[in-house]
Amino acid sequence: MSSVMQSTMGQSRAWCVGRKVCRYTAKLLERQKRLSSSATSHSVLPSPRYNLKHLEANSDLYIRSCNLRRLEGVAAKIPEIIECYKGANKLRSSLTDIYTRRKILQLSFSKATTDQRKKLIVDLQEIKKYASNVEEEIVNLETTIAKFMDLVPNILPDNCPTNEEFVVKYLNPSFQHEPSRTANSLLPDYKGVESPKDHVDIGTELGLIDLATASKVSGHAFYYLLGDAVSLELALIQYALSVARRYGFVMAMPPSVVRREFAEACGFRPRDTNGEQQIYNITIADVEGTQPTQLAKASERLCLTGTAEIPLAGYASGEILSSDLCPLKLVGVSRSYRAEAGSRGRDTRGIYRVHEFTKVELFAWTPETDISEESESIYYTKSGAKIPTSVELLENLRELQEEIIGGLGLHARVLDMPASDLGASAFKKYDIEVWMPGRGTWGEVTSASNCTDYQSRRLNTRVKIENQNSIVFAHTLNGTAMAVPRVIVAILENFYDPIRKAVKIPKVLRKFMDDKEWIEIGNNNCKLI
Repeated sequence: MSSVMQSTMGQSRAWCVGRKVCRYTAKLLERQKRLSSSATSHSVLPSPRYNLKHLEANSDLYIRSCNLRRLEGVAAKIPEIIECYKGANKLRSSLTDIYTRRKILQLSFSKATTDQRKKLIVDLQEIKKYASNVEEEIVNLETTIAKFMDLVPNILPDNCPTNEEFVVKYLNPSFQHEPSRTANSLLPDYKGVESPKDHVDIGTELGLIDLATASKVSGHAFYYLLGDAVSLELALIQYALSVARRYGFVMAMPPSVVRREFAEACGFRPRDTNGEQQIYNITIADVEGTQPTQLAKASERLCLTGTAEIPLAGYASGEILSSDLCPLKLVGVSRSYRAEAGSRGRDTRGIYRVHEFTKVELFAWTPETDISEESESIYYTKSGAKIPTSVELLENLRELQEEIIGGLGLHARVLDMPASDLGASAFKKYDIEVWMPGRGTWGEVTSASNCTDYQSRRLNTRVKIENQNSIVFAHTLNGTAMAVPRVIVAILENFYDPIRKAVKIPKVLRKFMDDKEWIEIGNNNCKLI
């Protein structure tokens, strides 16, 4: 951890967090009063505040980002965007001259003779018509710019991996890992067990997971959790929240339904680059032959969230945050919905990739600064504490995630992800993958992304630097605290005892599970049907 992070996250962390939460609560009450008096059901986001000046000055960075993300078609459009931007600026300058000329003519009207006034009227009418044409050209150029900028991803750091992920470190590397060996740091190796069971076999044997009934009731890629599997899910949530709170995160339970423009502003698209549907859109059908109801009209703009990142990001949309509250950090618990749930192979088996699941999400805001790796905070709170940059805050998120996954005793690897694996909003992303012996491969359980100002410029989230009396855009970061089903997969497959036919519960979870040590057939686990 950098010296800046150490200074802001040191021994006084608990005191600072408590004080910040109290101040945050006061701000929250003020905000709720303001929103309740002004909000309407028809409110939408303002137009994005794209940083076109930065695009023009650093076009090579954006073209590089597009090419590394395999968006060559978007890269080819960047010169066109810049020409549109220059053209719009030139027209705005000429429009200023036009308005100045009109003002001069209007001022001279009162002193003009009758014949002069007739000529002035003609001139003013021509100016009005010309100005209208220029304004229309500007609108057309801005529409073209917005259409293309909607496709342009965030830039990338100089050291971003290009093709393959880079292994930053291993967690719980207590043995020499081999693909054929069960990665088990809690239990000894059991002789005579040739191939480890996967979570489906274990979960079915112990009465924890019912996929067949869920398929009948809801369709493919849904599931029932039963007995101690429910306790395990709730324990994982509480465990993740407890760690997040120690790092200064304020708990939230956001909605799982949002307006589509919020999902798009966060970088989520209805379909991925392969054309696969990603988002569940909500439609409320009216009775045939009747006028559309207000509810049905409103539903046309709604979707289910694939992650709490979207409503958490939207929480500060249109807001000017105080720098004294930064970094502002929320941890949200929500049900998440993914329309794509694997297309073939091992990802379609069991609960590794499903349509609906519980997820604990981390989200943070901090003032925008230089995003180079060597940059240090240039902002301070009124009390003199340095405000961490988004580069530093990303490392803090990663540290939190490592503590959560490492504390479970799971063998994992931390990855610096390549450009081709980053979403449009991400500047840099870390993943943590856990070894899942039943699946015979690594499985992603967390990710953490620094989105710099990509989301804040689309959501109009800014920060007032209190001791400088200036306002800047926020940098936003997000990360997984707990993707519940995947961690359940990892726990079942890694900590299953084939002799006892039971799963050993990680120590950090036992206090949330009635101090049990094992999940096994018995009191709370049996086949119900």
